Amino acid sequence: MKKLFVIFAVCFIFLFGCGNNGELNIKKESESLNTYTMNLTYNSDHTLNGKQKLTYTNKTDTMLKKLCFHLYVKAFSEGAVNKPVSSINESKAYPNGVDYGDIVISKVCVDGNDTDFNFSGTDNNILNVGLLKELEPTESVIVEIEYVVYVPNVNHRFGYGADTINMANFYPVVAVFENGEFVLDPYNSNGDPFYSDCSNYEVTLTVPNKYKVASTGVQEKVENGNETNTYTIKALCVRDFAFVMSEKFEIATEQVEDTTVLYYYFNDENFAENLKAGVDALKTFNRIFGKYPYSTLSIVKANFVHGGMEYPNLIYISSDVEGDDYKNVIVHETAHQWWYGVIGSNAYRYAWLDEGLTEYSTVLFYEENPEYGVNTQELIKNTNNSYVTFIELYEDVLGKVDTSMNRKLNEYITEPEYVYMTYVKGMLLFDNLCDVVGKNKFLNVLNEYYKTYAFQNVTPEHFIGIVEKVCKTELKSYINSWVEGKVVIVNMT
Repeated sequence: MKKLFVIFAVCFIFLFGCGNNGELNIKKESESLNTYTMNLTYNSDHTLNGKQKLTYTNKTDTMLKKLCFHLYVKAFSEGAVNKPVSSINESKAYPNGVDYGDIVISKVCVDGNDTDFNFSGTDNNILNVGLLKELEPTESVIVEIEYVVYVPNVNHRFGYGADTINMANFYPVVAVFENGEFVLDPYNSNGDPFYSDCSNYEVTLTVPNKYKVASTGVQEKVENGNETNTYTIKALCVRDFAFVMSEKFEIATEQVEDTTVLYYYFNDENFAENLKAGVDALKTFNRIFGKYPYSTLSIVKANFVHGGMEYPNLIYISSDVEGDDYKNVIVHETAHQWWYGVIGSNAYRYAWLDEGLTEYSTVLFYEENPEYGVNTQELIKNTNNSYVTFIELYEDVLGKVDTSMNRKLNEYITEPEYVYMTYVKGMLLFDNLCDVVGKNKFLNVLNEYYKTYAFQNVTPEHFIGIVEKVCKTELKSYINSWVEGKVVIVNMT
């Protein structure tokens, strides 16, 4: 994602938490979740062999005849319509020329029996698995999938670059079922087109022994072989599983309460400062939002076309980012561990809900940590005026600009429009809301939001409900006026 460092540029045009004291208890929460058991082997030719078992429980009130799985890797395949990289970023993402990836499904079993499967979606990006019998509410089923993943040479969430191999969104992930159907939104180069339920992961990962591995979850055991190393990894209550590998990684660590912060880096003379930014962010957000419930947080320097990207217990920081911007991205991505990681939302449809709040969370970090030397009032002013300038320029070119924030990713005409409506305007929305209700109440809102909807998926209505509950006043029309594009933002002097 394009994180807080983008805003600055714009302005210048362990596994379980303690159950005591109200803290989130992921061990208890995990008992009712679906579980992925994965046996993965990464090969020297940049392919990955996967055997995956999903134990899935029907938590709906609907009889299910099939399960649908996202195959996000299909966006990287040759001929894909929904490409992972916009044209303006193509040369940066593919420094050695466009390369392609894919996923090939070889076998699917349901409760131990071979079953029919087929593909749908524009790029065959949905795997449809027929069940042997209708799955009733509260019933469970085991779906086993065997596949081969072909990893492309691209600096992206998924792909290998000069320094790192980034493995995210690479496996078949079961689609969220809500409002009587599976949510099957396709890939899009704007934003993060991913939406998933919290699940448990038990992963065995075998890789060439020249690589060090950063991953979601806890690496419980590493078996060293002559040519390969095998990692046993466990993660409870997480939305995704991702890992990054490199021959060049060095690792620095620091303990923050019950969480080990790990910084995987290369070519970084300022590694101690960058680790400190992650440590300070975790400490700050623990205090003002509610305690991070996991025992690990890995900050990973990676070959990545954008500024940074969030995954559970693991964040990418692009090797192209430097200086203070690098720390900005670390802080932003750490905030995403709360707003995306613990509380999930459909980023394809409500990108402002996590991106805008995460941008403003970064502002709150700098208010709480003045030693970083960021004048937040000046930052808000510059961001506000940059937004106004952007709108004026867009109107000059197009005649009219849609300033609504409640659009799907594929409804934004350009990537800059997406960034300004979700990150920039989103930050301004939450800053304005904080001014309206007062900072103490606003932080109470975030505490209550976190406590109420931890490990769940939310919509804007859920957030608005918490705001009105804490503030004891009607604020839905106020927030919706921002989201629907009715608020007129003017220059700040």
